[in-house]
Amino acid sequence: MTELPSDVLMRLGPAPQDLTRLGSSRVLRGNGLVAKSGTPERIAREAFLFGEAAALMPVSLPTLIEAGPGWILMDDVAADPVLPDDVSPLAGLARMHELFEGATGIEHERFRDVFGREREGLLAEARVSANAAALREPLSELLADPSPLAELLDPQPRTLVHGDAWPGNVLARGSQDFVWLDWAESGAGPAALDLAIWLYGSPWAPGSTNPEGALAAYLAARTTRMEPRTFRRAVEAAAVLGFLLVHLARLTDREPELIERVVERRNLIAIGLLD
Repeated sequence: MTELPSDVLMRLGPAPQDLTRLGSSRVLRGNGLVAKSGTPERIAREAFLFGEAAALMPVSLPTLIEAGPGWILMDDVAADPVLPDDVSPLAGLARMHELFEGATGIEHERFRDVFGREREGLLAEARVSANAAALREPLSELLADPSPLAELLDPQPRTLVHGDAWPGNVLARGSQDFVWLDWAESGAGPAALDLAIWLYGSPWAPGSTNPEGALAAYLAARTTRMEPRTFRRAVEAAAVLGFLLVHLARLTDREPELIERVVERRNLIAIGLLD
């Protein structure tokens, strides 16, 4: 992880608050500013979106002050955490997905592409990970051959995705203005990828307490109609494939209960898809 430059640390004051959560980035807050450091490629995505691309985004973002290799400095967002069952932020996510659908800029190599360009490499890592041998069917079969999941996802339009869209990455400034944080995993992919995380969570973030209501709110916010059952199956496929590609290899033997709980939930989703 890149260390923050000393002059940036000084701007945060003598005793900055450490906001670091699980993940590969460090976040400090002080003097009305927030500084974040991490791997250069992850930070570069956020610096681009908060800077050059900010005017194009239909959702509110942190204001970029300065950036360098592996670090960014932003204004602190004066807002409240979004409640776990609040589906209001999904309207902005729907607008973003529609706006960037088919856009050529999202295919730039700066962005992630876990279901496309990165898929084979991530599959290779997952197949040799310590947790792969413990997978039960049908997850074990889908890790060996994810084509049933790809058949549901590949026809979906590609758009800009947040990559870690859950309520913990959203702050509320009033009832209709939501600031979306932590775009380090942003990239190109189907909208279903973002909905999969919001509805079903990840090993490190809880899913929705009302997935049916959240999905309905998202679909209602879109101006272009999506066939609900087809999209729901794509979201479920994204939840399973995203787990296999991105999360399986990152789970460690130090988290046996977490591994068992997450694997079982994804296995149940996979069983429902393949029935």
